[in-house]
Amino acid sequence: MESTLLKLNLGCGDRHLDGWVNVDCQPACHPDMVCDLEQFPWPFADGSVSEILLEHVLEHLGESRALYLAVIRELYRICRHGATIHIIVPHPRHDHYFNDPTHVRPILPDGLRMFDQSLNRQWIAKKWSNTPLGIYLGVDFRITECQYQLDSLYREKIKRGEVTKEQLHELLRTHNNVCEQIILEWSVVKEGRVTTT
Repeated sequence: MESTLLKLNLGCGDRHLDGWVNVDCQPACHPDMVCDLEQFPWPFADGSVSEILLEHVLEHLGESRALYLAVIRELYRICRHGATIHIIVPHPRHDHYFNDPTHVRPILPDGLRMFDQSLNRQWIAKKWSNTPLGIYLGVDFRITECQYQLDSLYREKIKRGEVTKEQLHELLRTHNNVCEQIILEWSVVKEGRVTTT
């Protein structure tokens, strides 16, 4: 039943949300549930979650490849089909990413697309070298929204007409501190996917 599904604010810190289960590994921030997201399995049933918020959390998880992929598997396991995962991460070429020694991996849209089985099948058909992680892991996520939030300096430059959209695209590829953070939505697909044994 829809009303029994959970909404999880994972790695909540002091950002507690009403109507959500606020989860963190640090008791000092007084979460609803203390849970280390790098210990498995997580204390949530299969398919029991309709919505997850990971606000400046995913870049802190999974320093090793195996640990990161286990986090992705757990996200998939606990979500129902159609669940939404909200992901907010610092852009890895911004000082906010570089300055925090607890950041263990950059998170970018193209990396998250590796868990999309529809894209995986296209890559396989075209014999591209992209790793079809969705198929390998038996998970399937689609990016349904992606926004780049610019650093305040560049927001002002855009407002003043000092930087065009074309110039901005080039700056995003070549300069640090242009984009402050990336805001994504991931949708969980559990129907019609390839499963692993």
